[in-house]
Amino acid sequence: MAGKTRKLWLDWQRGLAVLYMVEWHTYDAWRADAVARGGAHALLGIVGGFAAPSFLYMAGLSQLLADAALERKGIAAGERRRRAVRRALWLLGVAYLFRVVELVLGGAYRVPGGWEGLLKVDVLNVIAVSLLASAALAAGARPRVQVALALGAAAAVALLTPLVAGWDRPESRLLDYLYGEWPRALFHLFPWAAFLLAGAGLARLALKEPKPLLWIAIGAALFGAGWLGAAGPAVYAHQDFWRTSPAWVAMRLGGVVATSGALQLLPASADRWLSFLRTMGRHSLLGYFVSIELPYGVLSSALHKRLGMAAAVAGVVLMIAVTWGAAALADRYDAWKAERLRRATPTAAPAA
Repeated sequence: MAGKTRKLWLDWQRGLAVLYMVEWHTYDAWRADAVARGGAHALLGIVGGFAAPSFLYMAGLSQLLADAALERKGIAAGERRRRAVRRALWLLGVAYLFRVVELVLGGAYRVPGGWEGLLKVDVLNVIAVSLLASAALAAGARPRVQVALALGAAAAVALLTPLVAGWDRPESRLLDYLYGEWPRALFHLFPWAAFLLAGAGLARLALKEPKPLLWIAIGAALFGAGWLGAAGPAVYAHQDFWRTSPAWVAMRLGGVVATSGALQLLPASADRWLSFLRTMGRHSLLGYFVSIELPYGVLSSALHKRLGMAAAVAGVVLMIAVTWGAAALADRYDAWKAERLRRATPTAAPAA
């Protein structure tokens, strides 16, 4: 069955998201403000801007693919939903643990009020809470119900974002999850959860035989709809294209979905030269940690906002190599653990 085969395109796309993330974090941390202009700067911003949408989209896609795998094994719907909820809660715990590590390694504990960074809502928090919503809506549900609920919720989140952003709400760390401003929130559920829910809604299509042209067509349709929406008159009283516009969500999501289709066009033999993406994608959480702590942390403080364009790009290449090296070491460690477990597990005696 197609659903049982390894989806290399998904591994490659997750690795691409790591590259996007490393590129933007390094460039943003190290390049001088004076070079933050021109075509090269705009291009790097566009590429880096696909990191978060890609991770969210693939998290939703992977959650429902895992649900389908458990369904094939005969796991009951309720248990599948519980497992999805536990995984989301685990990731939420990791998000707050990461904030603690960042507080210590970044030295924020020495700054008055620096502890408040522990409560900041970032992309891991949004992924975790979005996975909780996706688990409640779609995990364990029948296929058509999964698709309808996930895609409907994605559309609702995107369309309601300008209203949530314009809501004159009380200051609350909990409400920061819905929509928050810097420095209390870097990401928020509106509109970012729409990417994850859209990925969950497309999971059933991913279970079928690859149809790359269909994926590309869906991506093009989303991008086109967003383009037309952005060109038309403003519909909402509070509408910021780069932060709250449903048109922006549709255009970014279109690019991410079309990327899935383009990668499906590649044969499995392409993994011979794309295996580095698969390695980085398998350890995306490690990549997230490295791409935050090294570029923005105290170890590279001498480079912060001081490099010209050429030096900043060279720094991006260096950080990609470092991140890949960390992922490769993690791969070897996983292989060592698996081999150790295999040797420790007694083999069954042959039948007489």
